[in-house]
Amino acid sequence: MNSQPSFKLVAEIRTILNTELGSDFGPTVFITQCSDLNIQSSNLKSGDLLRLSQAIIRAVRPTAGDEKAQRIGNEIRKLKVRSELDDLRGRESDPGIARRFADINVALGNICLVTGDFEEGKKAFRDAIRFTRTIDYQLKEAEANIGIGLLHERTDEWDEAIEFLNKGLAISEEVNYPMGIADASRWLGHLEWHRNNYDKALEWLEKGLTNAEKTGDDGMVGQVMIEFGLVYSDRGNLEKAVQWFNKSIPLLEGVRDHRQLSRVYNNIGDSLMQLKDWNKALEHFDKSEEYARMINNQQFIGWSLFNSGEALINIGELDKAIERGEQAYPMLETLGDTMGMQGSTRVQAIAYSKKKDWEKADKLFERVKEITDIIDSKYHTGQLLYDLGKMLIDKGDKAQAKKNYLEAKKLFGDIGAQRLLDDVTKDLESL
Repeated sequence: MNSQPSFKLVAEIRTILNTELGSDFGPTVFITQCSDLNIQSSNLKSGDLLRLSQAIIRAVRPTAGDEKAQRIGNEIRKLKVRSELDDLRGRESDPGIARRFADINVALGNICLVTGDFEEGKKAFRDAIRFTRTIDYQLKEAEANIGIGLLHERTDEWDEAIEFLNKGLAISEEVNYPMGIADASRWLGHLEWHRNNYDKALEWLEKGLTNAEKTGDDGMVGQVMIEFGLVYSDRGNLEKAVQWFNKSIPLLEGVRDHRQLSRVYNNIGDSLMQLKDWNKALEHFDKSEEYARMINNQQFIGWSLFNSGEALINIGELDKAIERGEQAYPMLETLGDTMGMQGSTRVQAIAYSKKKDWEKADKLFERVKEITDIIDSKYHTGQLLYDLGKMLIDKGDKAQAKKNYLEAKKLFGDIGAQRLLDDVTKDLESL
């Protein structure tokens, strides 16, 4: 039974497509995909929506981009689970139905994680927890707590995120649920990495990897390996970082996860760049962009562009570096990717400083500072101080450069970023 009338589903899907794709392209996509799937566009049922969302993602990705395609697909999936919830209303006291309520609410919460509907997601996960407690459904209770933790992580409420992830972890451990243990531990490690608590991050990731391997989920194992690489990269152990990144590649290739493959090649390129192997880094950034373009993922296209720009600076290709930073910025601004906006602006600022165009460099570095203040990261603040110090030396102001280097050195020492600490220490000694 589908209690939601077909005309209402059709109207809501049309609204989604018109909003995202425009009133010309949206209706065309809807009619074409329904026809290809042998679905009556005027008589949709909730059971049709999963196939329809997948077809629409494939149809619009090449022109609209992976991010928008996925957003449309998830909005349609959200309609499906809401429709399923409506079908069950009034039967909450039935234990079997209560279990279904819990499943569907967790599914709704997970979709809201992707679509950014954080309050709706929290409500869905809390409703799931309420139903799980009436029927002793601990696996789903664990998933719902982890989901609430991730919603807090998305809005940078890290203390709250850790609280709920630990709740989900404790329940998962109580019932010996490896997937829940792996998921919670992986994200706890990720949060500690963000907070520059690298030893604690590694402890969590070890636990996450052990349990991810028990699940047989190669995609999850590969993603935990990427997290290891990020921690070792920040700590300055770049060879070990590259080893972890490389270990993830065959697993991600096996599950055809082009998004994560783009991410990992970008990370390897970044590590090689820190090892000053500029040409090899450029090869990996090109590979990252290749995978990103396979699915038209604007975020990783942007990251590949500005990271390759930094490598180009170091081989003297300043104009190309500026061009890539300029190409990347609007992509990342549209997505609200603050770190990407900082990185693409930073590349342009450094390149103009190398060209000794101080006016443009100063304006761009001021913008980098504004974005870095939003990020509120010791790593990025130290990096900015270090970059500004280098420009001040080129300008001839060694006294102020030294002050910047000393501040950067303290920040790098505080977080244990050994590679950057070594670099700034060496430059201080040369002064």
